[in-house]
Amino acid sequence: MTAKSSWWLVLAALTVMWGSSYLLVEFALLGFAPSQLAAIRISLAAAVLGAFLLFTRDSLPRSRRSWAYLTAIAVIGNCLPFTLIAWGQQQVESGLAGILVAVTPLCVLALGHIFLPEGRLKPSQMLGFAVGFAGVVMLMGPESLSALGGDLTQLLSQLAILGGAFCYALATVLTARMPAVKPLMASVIVMWIAAALMLPITLPAVPQLMSAPMAALLAVLLLGIIGTALTSILYFWLVARAGARFTSLFNYLVPMWAVSLGIVVLNEQVSLASFAALALIISGVLLTQMQSGKTAD
Repeated sequence: MTAKSSWWLVLAALTVMWGSSYLLVEFALLGFAPSQLAAIRISLAAAVLGAFLLFTRDSLPRSRRSWAYLTAIAVIGNCLPFTLIAWGQQQVESGLAGILVAVTPLCVLALGHIFLPEGRLKPSQMLGFAVGFAGVVMLMGPESLSALGGDLTQLLSQLAILGGAFCYALATVLTARMPAVKPLMASVIVMWIAAALMLPITLPAVPQLMSAPMAALLAVLLLGIIGTALTSILYFWLVARAGARFTSLFNYLVPMWAVSLGIVVLNEQVSLASFAALALIISGVLLTQMQSGKTAD
């Protein structure tokens, strides 16, 4: 197998794993509350990633600044988004959740414009951001916006998932500003900090693991071991070998896989407007990344 063939294979694996996480959350919510789901998922991932420390000789970071960044990333990149997205998926179907989270690269772009010296937006990138934002507005639809005068449940659920996407983006920017730490070591430390912070939720939920429906239990196990730990390892592997620009292709593939799974497995009904919104969001991301292609790797 050639190097490029292995890149595509890993990219396909990441797409399937990440894109399937929204479907797995739907099943996990049958037996666990959103915060419990996030806590158990993180704890499982921390245990798996911790085992990889046996195969590395990298030393722990020594600076307080590094630990401050790692702690912030643990909260913003794991604890908050996992909980927010799971909470939102109590009302939002898995396919639509995958589309909403697809705005993450657009949020990275906006935050980079503010916080990263090299992230200043060009006019053409602003156009891409506007196109993607239009897709978000179309996806939420007038029925959600009209809820401002009535039942806010659907609107708040969608905003919670968008909040999760924003958290992912902010964690990405924090990672870019963080002092240099080996990727695997950073991933392990972040997950262990997140697991420690979620411990007050994880411990009371442990007895529930014995009584949860089998579908919910299996979904949580898959989310923690495969959808969080293994994807983290494969992601860092792919970025190191194929570069960030190639790896960013999952931004286009994951939402389409999530929508397809929702339709096939859960018989979710996805409107033409939602497909049009997905096209706008992906087009916006594509426009911004085409303009930043020279600096993507």
